[in-house]
Amino acid sequence: MSSPLLNLPPELLANMLSFLPIQALLRFSQTCHYSHGLAKSSLHTLSFGIHPTRVSGIISRLASTQYPQPKATSAFAASGESKARQARRDSLGSESLADELFAEQDPYKVSVLIPDAQAFDYKTLFAFHSALTKSILLRHGGTLRNLDLSLWTLSKPIAKALSKLAALRALSIRIEDYPHVRAVPRKLAGRQQIEQRDAWELLVNQATWASRLHALRVEGGELSARQLCTLLSKNRWCAELWLCKCASIGTELWSYLGSEWEGRAALRILGVMRCGGQLNEEVLDLIGGLGGLQFLSLEGCHGLDSETIERRNRNGWRIAECIPPQPKVEFAEVQNFIEVDPAYLEDD
Repeated sequence: MSSPLLNLPPELLANMLSFLPIQALLRFSQTCHYSHGLAKSSLHTLSFGIHPTRVSGIISRLASTQYPQPKATSAFAASGESKARQARRDSLGSESLADELFAEQDPYKVSVLIPDAQAFDYKTLFAFHSALTKSILLRHGGTLRNLDLSLWTLSKPIAKALSKLAALRALSIRIEDYPHVRAVPRKLAGRQQIEQRDAWELLVNQATWASRLHALRVEGGELSARQLCTLLSKNRWCAELWLCKCASIGTELWSYLGSEWEGRAALRILGVMRCGGQLNEEVLDLIGGLGGLQFLSLEGCHGLDSETIERRNRNGWRIAECIPPQPKVEFAEVQNFIEVDPAYLEDD
């Protein structure tokens, strides 16, 4: 006898299942063949990473960039529950941070630990990483709208699977760069960098979602300014763009964003952190061409001091939230004298 729940129309069930966290969705999928099909088509948000050990997963998360949270609506903003945990962690200190890293509470985050990873060489581990990531992307490619990937590197099979995610609207790709997460043999490091450049080329040219993407975040990796411009040239509605530690992206990015890109009027949130080449007055003029910006982060950029950036924002840009390369640190006033108990000054 079937459950009364499964007698509901499939479109209504799919809408109900879209609100479930991943663990609950997986449990529902195990009840019967029909529910498995429904669950498979209801996964819309996923944060995914593969780690050789639990410790490497914690190190990976510690090494990841802590992005500022704009007041403007962000596709990558933490949920209300996550914000509450963040406030609690800030009030309790570092011990709570360690507990937070061990306790997986993000309803859409999946961290896969490779069993007995120490028994396999890097090529075998990487083949598993690439095959599993590709399989998950292809399996849920028709429904994924928000995707956050933590990758060892971007390979061609993963790039090809990513390019077919027709429903994608927000994409975050982080290429791991912390040495304790993975040890790449030297003879493979150069080959891996070349393959990653080719993978980015494949992705930006074949992405079926390029014209419909609302938010993009890239951290690390071999993405070049030319490849990024190729991807953005197909899009006129991207409202959020984050670039962090992308060494191949220089000042040519600013020229495209500020004067050539047809979608620059739609951009509301822009974060260029630890990349983007040398800031100069020409770059500041180009930023002025992004008239719709409500949030700008230049954290970690170099070439101009923070005072120059802040002055330009006050007098010209008038961006509601602007984070300069080196935000000011206000020190609390400290007394210049030491109070001593008079009893210590008495002669014996």
